[in-house]
Amino acid sequence: MPVQAILYSDFWIEPLPFECWAREPVPTYDAGHRAPETCRLLGDNIRYMRLLRRWSQEALGLEAGLHRTLIGAIERAEVNTSLGTAEKIAQAFGLSVAELLTARPPAGFRAGRDAGND
Repeated sequence: MPVQAILYSDFWIEPLPFECWAREPVPTYDAGHRAPETCRLLGDNIRYMRLLRRWSQEALGLEAGLHRTLIGAIERAEVNTSLGTAEKIAQAFGLSVAELLTARPPAGFRAGRDAGND
């Protein structure tokens, strides 16, 4: 049986408009808007778990394979992070994402910028 050549033109699909190529940016929250409660809870829990281990943001970033500035932005609830990123952080702590989202820091724990230095 002879081999038949397959041409790319047989499978040509009209390309998508350029506007469809751009990836939607991850929403960020400026000082005038409050982050969703889930973002604040996730950030507080990450900061609490990090401080329990006496890790810097950079140490957690290295452990999770993320940049330290992203860790800080997540802790301050400045970004709406993806589940994939949350999973990397949870795995660095030896937790599941569900555990990271359902745990609550102690009542006296203050998170965010007003909590003091790392």
